[in-house]
Amino acid sequence: MARVAEGDIVRVRCAGRLTDGREFELAPDGGTVEFIIGHGDMLPALEKAVIGMTPGESRTVVVPKDKAYGPRDEDRIEVIPRKDLPEGITPRVGQRLRLPAENYQVVNATIIQVTDTEIVVDGNHPLAGQDILFHVTLEEIVTL
Repeated sequence: MARVAEGDIVRVRCAGRLTDGREFELAPDGGTVEFIIGHGDMLPALEKAVIGMTPGESRTVVVPKDKAYGPRDEDRIEVIPRKDLPEGITPRVGQRLRLPAENYQVVNATIIQVTDTEIVVDGNHPLAGQDILFHVTLEEIVTL
């Protein structure tokens, strides 16, 4: 039976659990995620765990925060005057924004506080600072 190797396109089901017990799925509605092994679309530790698997096989992988989304960085929390928001945006806590950064880059941020005059955004990845336990099942090797 074929085993996953570097460069293969794979389709997996993958559920995650944080150390506080919260669970999440990588795909909406518990569906599958497709990616190329070694292409960098997934966490490297998760990609490595899939190498060598055969269709139908499942594994549990613990990814420490330093190999997942890194530590939380309080410097990535920023206060933005509401007057600087584009017209027509009604900010709400939990809303995700794409904000311009230096060198034409974009930062994804989450609104964590809203007042009449400003919003506070968190530019950390939502899973930053978390160790993650993944349960991954290889559904299919799309190409060999």
